[in-house]
Formats: sequence, C-alpha cells, structure tokens
Amino acid sequence: MRQSREAKAETHQAIVAAAARQFRDRGIEGTSVGDVMQAANRTHGGFYRHFDSKEDLLVAALGRAFEEMLGVLDQGLSELPPQRALEGFLRSYTAPERVQDVAGGCPVAALSNDVLRSTGAVQAEFGRGVRAMIGTLAAHLDGPEADRDARAARAFAMAAGAVMIARASDPETAEIVLGAVRDEAAFTGSVAHDPAA
Repeated sequence: MRQSREAKAETHQAIVAAAARQFRDRGIEGTSVGDVMQAANRTHGGFYRHFDSKEDLLVAALGRAFEEMLGVLDQGLSELPPQRALEGFLRSYTAPERVQDVAGGCPVAALSNDVLRSTGAVQAEFGRGVRAMIGTLAAHLDGPEADRDARAARAFAMAAGAVMIARASDPETAEIVLGAVRDEAAFTGSVAHDPAA
C-alpha cells in the first residue's frame, strides 16, 4: 500500500528533525544515513524516497536547525526592550545549558568546521542561516539599520566563537572565554542605559 501524502510528509519531517540533531551532535562525517534513520525510527531503505543523497539531507537539516534557533532567538528577544537585546542575546547564547546542548544548540557553534569541508550547496545553506540569525538579532536592536546590522554581526560572531572554543577546551579555558563574553554583555547593557554614553 502506498504511503499517503500526509504520512510521507510526516516521515520527511521526522527524518529532517532527527538529522538536525544528529549532525549537530556527531558532526557531518560522524553521522551516517543509517544513524539518522534509526534516530527517526524509520528503516534505512526508506531514505531515498525522501532524499537523493546525504548532502540533500544535510541541507534540509541545516535549514531545520537554523529555523529552530531563529524561533528561540526571536522569542527570547521579543521579551526584552531594544536597549537590552544585545546583552540578553550574549548571555543566553553563552549560558551553560546552551553550551552543553550541542545537539539542540546553534548549528554555527556545532558545525562550522564540518561545513568548511563540505560542498557549495551546504555552505550556501549555512550562510543563509547565519545571515538570518544576524538579521533577526539586528531587528531587535535600537539605532540606525547599518549600525544594528554591524552590532548584531559582531555579537553573533563573538558568541558563536566563544562557544566553539569553550566546547573544545578544558573547563578553565572555557570559563575564561565565556566569562569574557558575559563581561561584554554587562558592558553592553550598562552602556545602553547610560544617558551619558
């Protein structure tokens, strides 16, 4: 019996969701199609009814991972006044629970090195996601548009870099790097509220 469109769409989404977590958790090379299908509770043989290749799956998984992060980012920032958005972002992105949650965290901090060695299509999807993250952050800031874009890009690069270093380092080094970003967050927040600034 042929699978209904609804069931096929549901299976497709389950595979993409599982892939988004598996790729972030294990890396691109460390994740096989079989791993993803098992995590999605689907048979390996059904994979090619949904994707032509692992690369196609990776592109879809990156899109899903960024979509998840954009939802979290937008929701968290919408609860803050524009003057506190940058500080809120830096603190949230470098929070211990986020640093530890590789599989459910930002694909930039989890997969940058892997994407560097991947295909143009994967890099293009990754770039779209990065621009969307920066754009969403910028939309919640105050000030002229060009200034907001630049501040958002700096903050995002700093936070993602800090998480990447922290995950790859010993606890002491991790705390130095993450602490520096949190200090920047405190400085950013105080400057935003200082009438003389």
